[in-house]
Amino acid sequence: MSLWLDSRALTGLLFVIVSLGPHVVAGHRRPGVKAFISPVATCFVYVFVIAALMLAPGFSSETIGWSLTAAGLGGIAYMIWTRVSQRWRENALSTLDWIWFVAMPHVCFALLFASGIGILKHSPYGLYGVGVTAILLIIVGIRNAWDLVLWVAQQPRPEQLDPRTGGLEAPPTPNAGQRRKGRR
Repeated sequence: MSLWLDSRALTGLLFVIVSLGPHVVAGHRRPGVKAFISPVATCFVYVFVIAALMLAPGFSSETIGWSLTAAGLGGIAYMIWTRVSQRWRENALSTLDWIWFVAMPHVCFALLFASGIGILKHSPYGLYGVGVTAILLIIVGIRNAWDLVLWVAQQPRPEQLDPRTGGLEAPPTPNAGQRRKGRR
């Protein structure tokens, strides 16, 4: 039950983060939003769905196993669709970012897939795998959300951008508004 409440709170926190930097999210960085912000929300939503599935009474082990197997495949397909690995290469991000934004979500979804298979085969390790997957998804989501908070905080505000170039404005020169002597 705690994982369910934690994932709901963290999903809400991610939306707060995005609302603090709408100029970053709504701008020309749409592929980056799809590749980096949406998968963080997906991590939290997966934890919510896993907790709901495991807590709901009346599901057979076959239903849970097939659902988790499909969810694992869906997560891997989603990560491929977001092209996060391609965005990582295009932006020349660090290896640490690749580990957390690309590799770890893939590992989590592959583990979820394997856990579903384990539950279908009535292996006790399948349930342990589901627990480990949920914890890893929360860790990955929290870490990546915090990384995004730091990144959004470092982005220039719209009023700091030069409208002519889209870049940062040059710092104002001293006496920029005053006329110089001898010039008209």
